[in-house]
Amino acid sequence: MAKQENYARPREPDFDPYKGDLDALHAWKQFGGLTLGQAHTKFAENPIYYQEDFMFMGGTAFAYYFPVLENHLQSAHDIDPYGDHESWIIALCIQTQFEGDNLPRVQHLAPRVLTLAEFVQSNISLFGVGPIEQQRVSEAWIKMVHHVEAAIQTVSPKVGRRKR
Repeated sequence: MAKQENYARPREPDFDPYKGDLDALHAWKQFGGLTLGQAHTKFAENPIYYQEDFMFMGGTAFAYYFPVLENHLQSAHDIDPYGDHESWIIALCIQTQFEGDNLPRVQHLAPRVLTLAEFVQSNISLFGVGPIEQQRVSEAWIKMVHHVEAAIQTVSPKVGRRKR
């Protein structure tokens, strides 16, 4: 599993900063109080069920549990050599986190997110059973990268754009 910074385990308000968001509360119900190891195990049991929890949890919780997504995608071939591994929706989950009030809580993840995007693009054959599915995944990650780069420019112009 990817190295985790020394953050405190997120609490319920970190999952639901808006106090009452049903999707965020669902994410809390699924992942609240779990260690990274426990969260990885749970996510691996049924990624298609848990993927969207990462879209709706608050930024602080997302930043803490982001290594679960990294590990899932970087282990894609070990998990199953077929399928997209929920990779196109994970790109949307990440994109959603780099917006609004969550942005300051996740902006430090930008280099890791961009590295993960490069991994997905470089290994696109792992993320779809055919060219149409792989194209859908690729397009989602390209869109997410553009979104993250633009979002980071609004809060931290020093981050700069990646070299292509």
